[in-house]
Amino acid sequence: MEESRRVLHGIKHDYDRLRHALDGMAQRVKEAMHEALQALRRFDAIGASQIIHDDPDINALQQDIEDLTARFISRWQPLLRDLRRVLTLLMVAGELERIGDYAKQIALQVRRAREAGYTPLLTTDLQELGALTEHILTASIAAFLSEDATTARAIATLDDQVDARRRAILEAVRQMALNDAALFDAALASLEITRALERVADRATNIAERTVYLATAAHESLNA
Repeated sequence: MEESRRVLHGIKHDYDRLRHALDGMAQRVKEAMHEALQALRRFDAIGASQIIHDDPDINALQQDIEDLTARFISRWQPLLRDLRRVLTLLMVAGELERIGDYAKQIALQVRRAREAGYTPLLTTDLQELGALTEHILTASIAAFLSEDATTARAIATLDDQVDARRRAILEAVRQMALNDAALFDAALASLEITRALERVADRATNIAERTVYLATAAHESLNA
C-alpha cells in the first residue's frame, strides 16, 4: 500500500511539473503573438526584431517538455489514461511551437516592410483578423488548461470567421495589386501576414481538438 501511494504521488508530481512547463510555454507564445500584433499595429521594426530574437527561447521550452515527457514515460511506464494525458501535452507543445514560428513570421514581414519603406496593404483589416486570431489562441489555451471540452468545441465557429476574413483580405489585396504593380511588395507582405494569422488560428483549433480528446478520450474534428 505504501509503495502504491508513493508511485501515485510521484506520477502526480511529475505530471504537475510537465503541466507547469506547458503553461509557461503557452504564456510565452501568447506574449509573442501579442507582441507581433503590436509591432504590426505600430509598424515597429525594433519590436519585431525582439520577437525574432526571442523565438529560440520558445523552441527551447518545447525541447524541455519533450525531455520531461520522455523521462515521465521512462520512469512511470504509465497506463492508458496517464499516457494519453502526457502525450496530449506533448502534442500541444508542438502546436504552440509552430504558433511561435508564425508570430516570428509576422514580425519578419513588419521589419522587412519597415526597412524597405513600404506598408503592408489593408493594415486595419489585418489588425482585426489578428485580434480575432489572438482571441482564439487565448481561448484554446484556457480551454486546454481547464480541460473544458465545451469551450473547445465553440472555437470551431471562431475559426470559420477567420477563414471568411482571410478570403476577403486575399481577394481585396489581389485586386489592389492587379490595379497597381507598384504595390507588389506591400501586397506580398499582407498575404504572408494573412497566411500566418490563418495558420495560428488553425493551430489553436488543433489545441481545441486535443482538449476534447483529453477531456473525453474521443477524437472530434473541429478544423474542417
